[in-house]
Amino acid sequence: MSNTTSLSQEMQQKMVQTVNAAQVMLSNIMEMPLPDFEEHVKNELESNEALERNTGDADTSNLYDGVRDSLGDYSGNEDFTVRNSHTSEEDYSNFITIDQVPEDMRQRYNNDVRQGFAARQYDSDKPAMEIGDDGGTSYDSLLQQIGELSLNEEEKAAMTYIVGSLDERGYLAKSDETLIDELAFQEYIDISPETLHRLIGMLQEFEPRGIGAHNLQECMLLQLTDPDDRSPRTHSLIYRLARKVVRDHFDFLSNARWDKIQAEIDVDDDTIHEIQNLIRRLNPRPGYGLYESIAHTAPTIIPDFYLYVEKEGKITVTLEKGGVPSLKVSATHQRIVEEHDRAVQRAKAEGRQPSFNRQQQEAYEYAVHKVEAAKAFIENVRRRNFTLTKVMEGIAGFQHDFFVGEDDESLLKPLKLQDVAEYAQVDISTVSRAVNAKYVQTEYGTYPLKHFFGSEFVSANGETVAQRQAMMAVRRLIEEEDPHAPLSDQAISERLKEEGMNVARRTVAKYRERMKFPIAQHRKRH
Repeated sequence: MSNTTSLSQEMQQKMVQTVNAAQVMLSNIMEMPLPDFEEHVKNELESNEALERNTGDADTSNLYDGVRDSLGDYSGNEDFTVRNSHTSEEDYSNFITIDQVPEDMRQRYNNDVRQGFAARQYDSDKPAMEIGDDGGTSYDSLLQQIGELSLNEEEKAAMTYIVGSLDERGYLAKSDETLIDELAFQEYIDISPETLHRLIGMLQEFEPRGIGAHNLQECMLLQLTDPDDRSPRTHSLIYRLARKVVRDHFDFLSNARWDKIQAEIDVDDDTIHEIQNLIRRLNPRPGYGLYESIAHTAPTIIPDFYLYVEKEGKITVTLEKGGVPSLKVSATHQRIVEEHDRAVQRAKAEGRQPSFNRQQQEAYEYAVHKVEAAKAFIENVRRRNFTLTKVMEGIAGFQHDFFVGEDDESLLKPLKLQDVAEYAQVDISTVSRAVNAKYVQTEYGTYPLKHFFGSEFVSANGETVAQRQAMMAVRRLIEEEDPHAPLSDQAISERLKEEGMNVARRTVAKYRERMKFPIAQHRKRH
């Protein structure tokens, strides 16, 4: 075997090893949840001096600008309608300079600007949201706060009922009229609209801030307001402007149109960034985990995506960058490689062999190794960014009806990994890694991506029906039943069979218990 052949085989083997190593690296970072990925990037920056944070002084595109696409309706194999969102480059006159913002405010809200709104996003100086994080938000805690109020017994009973009417977000979705009727007919408490309004106002001063709001906008405003009107923070300029944005420009906020907001309130870039960071610290679900306290055992949730629904039913998806900076190759190391290569080219042009001393050659080989590793890492970050976004796009497209249907789980469709893989043009294993331990924040709550890949069973007519659809059907039948003659689990099973869902009695019982409905005997009203 000739030396040439041997060298060629050796090079091919090294190329295969490099490709395999790159694939393994990409697979690993694809599966990482955001906190792990942040730590991985940090470690890579520390271990490879040829990899640097891009501070904006180089002509390098930011790999984590927060990929933001507006998605149209998705059906079959049709493509999404995609348009890019760009921040306006127009210069706005200064309403106030950043130097006028109090120092404590600047220190607290000086993190990177993130796309989206009203999401309790990851931040270095604020704990991440936890599943069931009660921090004084449990049902018992709210009852304790009721006991601290100066109320008569009837008002306390009414207040307790109001707290019990809060949904899982901590919102008071029922109208005043409904509450008054329910208090009268179910609790035998007759209160005036004025009294109810006063009690709700008291509830909205409870901790956590935002509890008892009627909608997301009110929830955000409550968190931006000091109930005692004593906090100097809430009187600061940034808080006042944030309240103005939420109160007067909520439509723009809902669609993350910060360029429009900036133009409307007429502030400079630094100020709008401060407002963004403040608003994004708000918790859109202050009542999460209201009826169970599992904070000490619950995993931390940091959303990987933020999803918004525009008025026309289009969906906007934003990839959260967290603490991952934009990356670039070190100019110093790149220069070493380029100067060496130019020297080689000059020597060849002059018909001579290039001459380097040992130190120069070792420096070159070291720089080449580090530069190539940096380029490979940057490319893998880019591919992770792109692939995760495509996977989320696919999920948003297939489950479009659910996302625009205001959290109605009956609208979820059966979805397989293969469906999303075909849309994203990747293999099933990549989709499996992409959705592992990933979460999306919506206006109605935070969901694991696996939530949208429900297990299925076959209906009576041979069609596939998502398990969650059957669960919602059970809920519907219970909520619509005659309270004087509630349906047994067997009766519900038979009703579902009539609707084409072959759900066994024991499965109905499991769904009922999961949704915390008591057995028929205990639901009966006399």
